[in-house]
Amino acid sequence: MTYAMPAGRDALAGLRVLVVEDELLVAMLVEEMLQELGCKVVQTTSTVEESIAAVRQHHLDGALLDGNLSGENSSPVADELLGHAVPFLLVTGYGGRDGDSPALKMAPRLKKPFDIDELADRMLDVFGRRQARAN
Repeated sequence: MTYAMPAGRDALAGLRVLVVEDELLVAMLVEEMLQELGCKVVQTTSTVEESIAAVRQHHLDGALLDGNLSGENSSPVADELLGHAVPFLLVTGYGGRDGDSPALKMAPRLKKPFDIDELADRMLDVFGRRQARAN
C-alpha cells in the first residue's frame, strides 16, 4: 500500500524510530506507515527487556511504545527512553490512565486503531521537528 505524503511531513523524513509492539501484524503495519513517512525503523521489539536494550544500543529520534507488552507494563521502557531524552508516543488501545506509571501518565498518546494521517500528525507534534541523525 502506498500513501501520499502531505506537505509539512517532510520533517519526519530520516527520523530514526524504535517500534515497541508485541502484536506482529500491528508492528508490520506501523513499520510500513513509518517507511511511507520517510522514517527509518531502527528496530522493532516486543518485550520490555529487548526494548530497553535497543534504547541503550541505538541513537533514536523517537519511539512508538505500546503500553502493554504481552501483559507486562511498558513503564521500564518509558523510563529508559526518558533517561536517554528520547521522545515517545504511547500507542495504546486502552483509554484510561489510572494504572499507568508517572512516565506513562504524562506521555503523549496515540489511540489504536489509527491511520497514517493520525500517526504523522502526532509524530510531528511530539518529535517530528527534531533533526534527523546521520545514518
